[in-house]
Amino acid sequence: MTTIVDPAEPALTLLTGPAGIGRSHALRGLREAAAAAGRPVVEVRLAPEDRDEPWYLAGRVLAGLAPIPTRLGAGRGGFVEPPAAALTRALRRHPGLVIVVDDAQWADPESATALLAALHQLARTPVRCVAAWRTGAAVNPVLLTGFDGLRAAGLAKMDRLRPLPPAEADALVFRLLQAVPHDSLRTELRRLSRGRPGPLLAAVEGYRGSDTLRVVDRRAYLADVTVPPRIPVGHDLLRPVHRLDPGTFAVARSLAVLEPLGPAVPALIGRALGMTSDEVGAHLGTLRDEGVARVDRRGWRIPVPAVAVALGAGLGPYERRRLAQVAVQALWSGDAHSGDPGFLPDAVATAGGLVDPARSITLLREHATAAALRSPADAARWWSGAADLSGDPADRAEAVLNRAGAELRAGRYGSARTPLLGLLSENDLSPAAREEAALLALIGARGERDMDAVRATASGECGGPVTRAAALTVLDRWAEAARLIRETARITSTAEALGTQIRAVTGRTSATPRPHPGTGDSDAGSGRRAASAAVTAFLTATVSGDPVGAHRALAGTGLTDADLPVPARALRDWRAGRWDRALEAALFGVAADLAVAYPVAQSTVHRMAAEVLLARGWPSRARAMLETARADGAPLPHLLEPVAAEIDQILGDPAAAARVTGAALAETARRGLVAGVDELWLTATELAMERGDPAEAAAAADAAAGTAAALDTVAARLRAASARLVADRNPELAGEVVSLAREFGAPYELARALERVVRWTGHTPALLGEAYDLLGDLGAVLHRSRVRQAMREHGLAVPGRSETLAEGEQLLAALVAEGLSNRQLAAATQSSEKSVEGRLSRLFNRTGYRSRVELASAVLVGEYQVG
Repeated sequence: MTTIVDPAEPALTLLTGPAGIGRSHALRGLREAAAAAGRPVVEVRLAPEDRDEPWYLAGRVLAGLAPIPTRLGAGRGGFVEPPAAALTRALRRHPGLVIVVDDAQWADPESATALLAALHQLARTPVRCVAAWRTGAAVNPVLLTGFDGLRAAGLAKMDRLRPLPPAEADALVFRLLQAVPHDSLRTELRRLSRGRPGPLLAAVEGYRGSDTLRVVDRRAYLADVTVPPRIPVGHDLLRPVHRLDPGTFAVARSLAVLEPLGPAVPALIGRALGMTSDEVGAHLGTLRDEGVARVDRRGWRIPVPAVAVALGAGLGPYERRRLAQVAVQALWSGDAHSGDPGFLPDAVATAGGLVDPARSITLLREHATAAALRSPADAARWWSGAADLSGDPADRAEAVLNRAGAELRAGRYGSARTPLLGLLSENDLSPAAREEAALLALIGARGERDMDAVRATASGECGGPVTRAAALTVLDRWAEAARLIRETARITSTAEALGTQIRAVTGRTSATPRPHPGTGDSDAGSGRRAASAAVTAFLTATVSGDPVGAHRALAGTGLTDADLPVPARALRDWRAGRWDRALEAALFGVAADLAVAYPVAQSTVHRMAAEVLLARGWPSRARAMLETARADGAPLPHLLEPVAAEIDQILGDPAAAARVTGAALAETARRGLVAGVDELWLTATELAMERGDPAEAAAAADAAAGTAAALDTVAARLRAASARLVADRNPELAGEVVSLAREFGAPYELARALERVVRWTGHTPALLGEAYDLLGDLGAVLHRSRVRQAMREHGLAVPGRSETLAEGEQLLAALVAEGLSNRQLAAATQSSEKSVEGRLSRLFNRTGYRSRVELASAVLVGEYQVG
C-alpha cells in the first residue's frame, strides 16, 4: 500500500518473480487497496501477442481513462500512435492515478518507451505505475534500458517476490483447511509448489478433491503421498501452456513424464512424438520463454512439480504407455539414466506389454519385494504390473496376493479387494493361497465398511473355518470365533496367530487350533504369511500387556521397527515411552485408516492416542478420539473405557466414570472377554474407594485377581496387585506393585503406579519425585501437575520454579482451548473456581489476550505454544 500512497515512493514499482509466485495476486491486492483509498485505477493484463502490436499498451491505458482525452483511430488495439507528450497530458489530468500492468514483459516497445517517459515527467505527482513481469522471460531491451534509467534517477524500484517461507505456507494452508498441516502434507506441498503461492493453492485444491486428504485431531494429513493432487488440465496453473500451439503443448506433457531422464530428454521426446531434434528444440525454447521449463546441467525440467502433475493428468492411456516404453528402452539400452530409483519400475509397470515381459516381471518383483514393508503403495503398484504381465497362474496369484497385502498395509482397501475377489473365483488356487486371499478380502471388506460382506463371511457363505473365525473377530464375536477356530482342519501360521489372538482376548485355552501333521504352510507364500502372523502376534501381546510375548513374536523374523506397520510402531513407541513418535504414528494411522486392518489393535490405537492427549491436557480431543473408534465400530470397544472414565473423573464427574466402567464390565462379562478387563477392575476399585465404599472396592480387587490369573501377563498382575493395594491401603504391597511396574517396562505405567502407591498408602513419598520426572519426560503435564501438588502436600521440594509456572500456565491455556467451564478447570487442576479465575486473569494480563475465545484461537493456530 505504501507504494501508492507514500510520496517518497518512486513513480514506477516493478514486481518480479517466477511463474506462480503470486505476482497477479499482489497486483490484485494493490488494486483493491487503491480503489478502497479512492484512487482511480487502470488495469491492463498483457499477452504474448501484444508485444508485436505497436502502441497497444498505451492505447489500453488511455482507453481506461474517462473521458478519453484524444480521438484515436483504428488498429488491433483500436489506437493510432499517441506521442509521449499526449500520454503525459492524459495521465496528468488524473491526479492520484494508479496504473497496474500484469505480465509487463509482453509490452510493446513503443508504448513502453512512451509510458516510461511520461512517468519520468510525472515523477513529482501522485501518479503511480506498478508493473509485474516474470523472471526469466525474454524482455525487450527497450524496457530494461528505460527501467534502468528511471531507477538510476531514483524514480523506479524493483521488488522481487520470494517463495513463501515454511511458516507462511503453513499459515496459508491452515486458512484454507482450518487444520494444521502434518508433515506428510507439508512436505508434499513444499515439493509440489516450491513455495510459490499459485501452485500451492492449486495443490491444496487438488488434494481436497481426492480421498487422500484427511483431517484428524485438527491436523491435515496425506493418507497416501504417492497419490498426486487432482489438478485439472484446465486449471489456471497451466494458463501459460494453454495459449501455445498443440506441438508445444505435447512436448510439455512429454517433458512432465520424461524429465527424470536428464540430458536425454529432448531426443526421447522426439522419439515418442515423431519430431525432429530441431522441432523439439524450438518447442522447448518456447516453454523456457514462457517460464514453464528450464534447462541446466541436469537437462530440461519443469521447475514447479505441480505444473508437471497437471500436465501429466491430461495424458491418455496410450500416450502414457508410449512415453513409458520410450523411457524403459532408453534406460535398458544405457541411452538414459535416472537418479530416481522408483522411476524405472514405475515406467515398466506403465509400459506393460510394450517392453520385454520376462525382464519386466523380474524387475518388478525385485523392486516390489524390496519396497513391501517400507513403501507399500509403491510395492502394490509394481506387484500389480507384475500380475498383469504374468502368464503363469501360480505366479500371477502370488503377485495378486503380494499386491493385496501391500494395498492393505497402505490403507487402500478397495484397491486390494477387487483383484482378490477375481482371484477367489479361480479354481486352481492352493488351499493356503485361497485361505490367504479370503482373509485379505475380509480385511478389504472391513476397510470399505462393507459389513454385509463381513457378516456373510462369518455365516459361512464363503471361506473356510479360519476365515469365518476371523470375520467373527471383526464383528466382535470372539467367543464364537474361539469355538470355530478349534475346528480348523489345517494348522498354518495364520491359524496359529488367529488362535493366539482369540485366546488372549477370551482367555480360552481351547482356542488354540489342533495340529494336523502335514497341513502347514508349504507353498511360495509361506514366508509372507509367517511375517504377517508375527506382526499379529506382536500386536496381540502388546495389547495384552505382555512385553516378553511381544519381543518373542518378532525374534528371529528379521523385522525391524521401520518394517512394522504404522499401528504396530505406534503401540511399540507408546509402551516404550516414546510418546511424541507414538502419537504422531497413531494419528497418522487413524487418518490413513491403517489400524482397521488389525481387529485386535484398532481400539487400542485410538485408546493410546486418547491417553496421551489426556495426559498432555487435551481431554476434549481425547474424548473425540475415543468417539471416532466407537463410531467406526472398532472391535473390543471396552478397551477405550478406562480412558473415557478417567476423562470424566478428571473433569469432576466420578458418577459418570463409574457408569462407564460398570457398563463396560457388564458387557465384557456377557461376551466372555478378559483382555483389558484387568484395567477396568482397577478403575472400579479406585472409584469405589473414592466414594467411600471399601466393600465394593475389595470385591473389584478380587475380580482383578481372577482376571490376572486368566490372562497371566505382567500388566494383568500389576493391575491386580495395584487394585489390592488400593482396596486394602496396604503399604506392604508397595514393593510388589513397584517391582511389577518396573518389570512391565512402560514409563507411564510406572509413573502412575508410583503415584498410586503414595496416594493410597502414604508409603515412601519420595517415589513421587521419580514419577514427576517420568511424567516430565513424557510431556504428561496434566498428571504431572497433580503429582506436583502431591509432592507439596508431602513436603517435598519441586524443582524448577520458573519451569513449573510456565508449565502450569500452558496447561491452563490448553484446557481453556478445550472449551472447559470454570468448574471443569477447577476439577482438572485440583483447585477452586476462584483460583481458576485469578490464574486466568494473570494469564490474560501477561499474554495480552482479552478473552477465552482469543486465547483458545491463539492456541489452536499455534500462536500461543502449549507444547
